[in-house]
Order: sequence, then structure tokens, then C-alpha cells
Amino acid sequence: MIFTLKFLGAEAEVKDKEMGGTLAKLATALRQASGGKKQRFFVERRIEPRLWCSDLVQVWWKDAGKWRRRGTAVLEDISHCGACVQLELPLSQGAEVRIKHPAWKVEGQVRYCVYRDDGYFIGVLLREDSKWSEGLFRPKHLMDPARVAPKKSGRASGRS
Repeated sequence: MIFTLKFLGAEAEVKDKEMGGTLAKLATALRQASGGKKQRFFVERRIEPRLWCSDLVQVWWKDAGKWRRRGTAVLEDISHCGACVQLELPLSQGAEVRIKHPAWKVEGQVRYCVYRDDGYFIGVLLREDSKWSEGLFRPKHLMDPARVAPKKSGRASGRS
């Protein structure tokens, strides 16, 4: 099988077995073009930073005006105006949802639903009257990713 790669205005045809080597060469070329720095292709579009978290919640969605239970989910991250949950089943973009915990409940709208690893990650924009704060509810595990120390480059200390 032959693939045509188009990237940054350049185009190349590669065979299936050459694909891995070609992608590695492309990554090297991009790294060299940026002065050796790794490229960050993900663009953060959120207004405020999310906090990483983990707790079990129930997710409901509105169907024909009635709330229907979708299932148990893992609350993955949260901010004042948004949250991400991982579910076994997808939800449609734009669907009205309710995220419930025995100590807390919010409602919002599905902004995205993507399948990754073993489940569907669903991003929810919380309603104006349904915002989150740590004072209202603190998930079982909560961490600010900005406070995580970056990986050290080079060899680990104590190893030769």
C-alpha cells in the first residue's frame, strides 16, 4: 500500500513498510527546524486551567425532556466552568448532561466526545447556574498540573 503524506506544504509518497521510518524522519526534521525543541501541536483553548482529578460520578442525559441515566463515569478533570468524564458509552455533542456525586451535582452541555484507550472522554461546558468550586465539592483525588515538576532530561541520578 502507498500513502501520500502532506505536511506543511510538502508532499511525499511512501510505502506501508517505510511509514515508520518516514514519520520518524518527519519528527526529526520538525525538531531540527524548531532548534531542537519538541513541538507542541495541541493548542489549549480553555479559558481557565483544568485541575486533574479522579472520582466516580453518575452521568445522566436529557432525552425527550426526561433525564435518563447513562452510567457510572470517572471524573477526569474539572474547572470552574467545565469538566471531563470518561464513560463506556458515547454522548452526542450538544446533549444536555447532569454529573452527579452523592455530595454534588452539576449540569451542562457536551462539547466533545472522543474515544481514547478504553472509553469515551466527554467534555462538558457547565451551565452558568451550575459552576464548580472546591468549596462546594472536592473530588477524591485533585491535583493542579501546573504544580507537577517537569521530567528531568538526561540520565537519572545514581545510574551509569
